[in-house]
Amino acid sequence: MGATNCPETPRQKMIQMMYLVYTAMLALNVSADILNAFIVVDDTLVTSTRNATRQNASDYNWFENQKAILGEAKIHDAYTNAHKLRKETNDMVNYIEALSRDLIMYVDGDTLAEVKDDKGKIQKVPKTVATITAKENFDKPTFFMLEDPTQNPSRAVQLKEKLLEYKKNILKLAKKEDRERLSEIIGLNVDQQVKSLTGEKVNWEVHNFDHIISAAAVTLLNKTVGEVRNAESSMLTYLKESISADDFKFDHVEGRAIPKSQMVFQGDNYEADIIVAAWDTKSSPKVWYKMGADTLTEAGLGGAQELQGENGLVKLKLPAGAVGEQRYAGLIMIKDPSGEPKYYGFKDKYSVLKPSAVISADKMNVLYAGIENPVSVSAPVDPGKLSISFPGCSVSSQGAGKFNVTVPSSMIGKTVSASVSAKLGESTKTLGSTEFRVKKVPDPRAVLGANIRGGKRSKSELTANPVLRAVMPEDFVYELRWNVTSYQVIFVSKGMEDPAISCQGGALSEAVKAKINKAPANTVIYFTNIKVNSAAGPRTLDEFSVRIR
Repeated sequence: MGATNCPETPRQKMIQMMYLVYTAMLALNVSADILNAFIVVDDTLVTSTRNATRQNASDYNWFENQKAILGEAKIHDAYTNAHKLRKETNDMVNYIEALSRDLIMYVDGDTLAEVKDDKGKIQKVPKTVATITAKENFDKPTFFMLEDPTQNPSRAVQLKEKLLEYKKNILKLAKKEDRERLSEIIGLNVDQQVKSLTGEKVNWEVHNFDHIISAAAVTLLNKTVGEVRNAESSMLTYLKESISADDFKFDHVEGRAIPKSQMVFQGDNYEADIIVAAWDTKSSPKVWYKMGADTLTEAGLGGAQELQGENGLVKLKLPAGAVGEQRYAGLIMIKDPSGEPKYYGFKDKYSVLKPSAVISADKMNVLYAGIENPVSVSAPVDPGKLSISFPGCSVSSQGAGKFNVTVPSSMIGKTVSASVSAKLGESTKTLGSTEFRVKKVPDPRAVLGANIRGGKRSKSELTANPVLRAVMPEDFVYELRWNVTSYQVIFVSKGMEDPAISCQGGALSEAVKAKINKAPANTVIYFTNIKVNSAAGPRTLDEFSVRIR
């Protein structure tokens, strides 16, 4: 394990010494004392590995702290490699531990042991060397690890190959010029031959798993887990040293809360990142920023705004102009201890909202069926993030919080519960709801020409307005056009009713015009069976009449 430039720790020396004791005991008859010795050695190995795992976890947390203090750009490579190292190591350890459980299952037929807890209650726990029933069995471990015909190569060889692959993968995380040195420190030299007790050289897998008892085989697998954790520790030390602690010096550290939003809706959660921020109050950082940008580099500083720092901090104040989402990117320059400038990028975005209030008449929430109902939505968020839901209705966005809602005629007399939501970050939040009553569009009224409906009219006045129209009452504020599809005209003179004249469309037919010109005074003209159509559907309007003057 050790190397001249990396002395072994006392813990490593102790493990090596215990392993030598274990190797020597293999040459002896298996007695109860030897089996107990394996239990002691295994317990020590497991405890040592557990401590190494905790220390490694602390080292991983160190990388998280350095990311907060130095910034992601500064430690990106080491931080990324540390995460790769953790995954490679956990995968390797999980493989060995699964192999150990399979071995115990093959030897004992079970992986759980019954033990009494502090209260004397029986509990089932994973078996250890201490609780393996067939601790002294030679044949089954040898068959399982080396001779099982279903495994080609054998499990021991598979383990060796995975250890070699693991070592190769974690060495890739180091610079090429450092890999040879680290290889000696890491160890795991399972590809080398080993001298047996008889003096002959044998492969690693034969040396470790040929004709050994179950207790020794499980102990050796636990030892291998410890060696993997030690390799992980050595690589973590190397990665930590690749981040120079002397690059920057900070004289002020304090906790900061960075909220995801200072505006929280009822029923939602306030969220903030709690970090430790460090800076040098004696430094004078420079900051540039550019609106509408996602990144800012040194080459793009010409079009950026510059800010001056004071006491190591720079404050950014931006006027809230145009409504909507705004974004900016920037660059921070600080000098390292050697006087060389170092640049670090940043970016953020925010929303500008228009101050507004909406006053609604509570009893006037009405939608008319069959036509486009204009609806406006006002909320304290970017209008571009708003969406509206009218179940059973057709909704089309008109931009900037405005929508057209079309309700089917089948919903006349019912209510619609509309809801408004907004895309906020990665989630969609419901902002509120309102109920609308669905009503039928009122009938228009039929008029002749400009606005002739009833009364005495001259022939010239009637023929000068030769179109029948359908118009909505003046208090109906929607823009709705009606088309006259057909109607009938009946002339009544001196108590005599002439046959009805049918007309298609809104224009007076030539027959009607001729009849008007020939009609005597006091002739009553009835416009009846008036058929009209619009987006609100077809209607039949009330008749009306005029008298020829």
